[in-house]
Amino acid sequence: MKRPNSPRNAMRELDRVVSKVMKSIDTTQAVEKKTFEQLLDGVILQVAKNRRLNVNKVALATDQVIREMPEDYGQLAVELKGWETLIAFLYLKYQQAIGVDTSMFE
Repeated sequence: MKRPNSPRNAMRELDRVVSKVMKSIDTTQAVEKKTFEQLLDGVILQVAKNRRLNVNKVALATDQVIREMPEDYGQLAVELKGWETLIAFLYLKYQQAIGVDTSMFE
């Protein structure tokens, strides 16, 4: 499993992921079920690609990620919430759910 080797590389990776996923969704609309599903699909694909994992293995963590969202993402201040923050949160949360050490991203 490939991981970033420095905090700088981790932040660059996170920026690339946010950019790629943002291109795949319509950010002019509010978060709806269809948009959220597209967002999840994009994040799952990026986790699988960057960690060299099977997409299905990553997708299995979806229930856990969704279940933990209110307690983690929900605690953020309103001004911090947005598309970029949501994508970054999901990207890191999926990795934590499948057992990847995300300390390099902090």
